[in-house]
Amino acid sequence: MPEDAIVALTDSLAEAVGTPGDRPIAQRLDKMERVLFALARAQGIDPDAL
Repeated sequence: MPEDAIVALTDSLAEAVGTPGDRPIAQRLDKMERVLFALARAQGIDPDAL
């Protein structure tokens, strides 16, 4: 299965998990990732190097 088809399928499944009106799970995960990266950088850790 091509990678773009896998990504589309994963996005569709993630959207189905949430309740109507909720932010999509992909957006929530993206937000958590950005927060964790900011916390790591504030502690002097380069998250991209891990």
